[in-house]
Amino acid sequence: MRVKMVVIKNDGSSFTGYIITRDEREMLIETESLGRIYIPLYEVKEIIPYEVSGRGSTLFSTRYFLTTNGLSMKKGDRYAVINYYGPEAHFAVAENFSLGIMTTWFAMPIVGSAKYSFSLNGKTHLAIGLLAGTLSWAELGSAGILGYGSITFGDYNNNLTLSGGWAGITTPDGGGNAPLLSPSCLVKAGRNIYFLVDTFIYLGEGDNKFGIIVPGLRFIRPQRRSSIQFGFAAVAAEGDLIPAPMPVISWFFEL
Repeated sequence: MRVKMVVIKNDGSSFTGYIITRDEREMLIETESLGRIYIPLYEVKEIIPYEVSGRGSTLFSTRYFLTTNGLSMKKGDRYAVINYYGPEAHFAVAENFSLGIMTTWFAMPIVGSAKYSFSLNGKTHLAIGLLAGTLSWAELGSAGILGYGSITFGDYNNNLTLSGGWAGITTPDGGGNAPLLSPSCLVKAGRNIYFLVDTFIYLGEGDNKFGIIVPGLRFIRPQRRSSIQFGFAAVAAEGDLIPAPMPVISWFFEL
């Protein structure tokens, strides 16, 4: 049985296909787009099974800007995100089950996450998850919880996700709860370039409704196992669409 591989060169370029022959000087790889190519071994930095690379260089495809989706992480996968407002980290502690933590540079709030995902078939994926957090040192009595479910159509390169959940917030002065919706998508636009749109819609009572939309681009760096993405957010509330004053920038990297 032939195994599809990803050959990463020292200059960062990569080729995906089946290795036909290999000796002490070069290898012959049969690619899907360019046919058979000889690659000198001194130019090769790394050779990775395609399945692993799909969960590696596109590991970040389990995320958009703000929300997640139904795609799974393999046991042992782990990554971190540095946002301009703060860091986060996520770990696949078991097959298809991950835990994470998110916060700001001021450690307010601190939010924990848990997600279990599974595939119905190769193109349909489901996830159930939970976010729970507190304002920590600022006000321990203020906390929130969000349970959600996601259905994703597609794969790690091109996908569409519909998520829905219910958020509850409690404070010393009271609290409230409301449903949330989040349609999002990811589309591969080039070898290492992705276009994505993320949304977050809060459906509170009366005028207590708002939505956030963030379109942007993600640039994958396979040789570094990292990616950088940026977008421009806007908030929709009371019939107005208000652009954010600065772009949303995130740096993803494997741990």
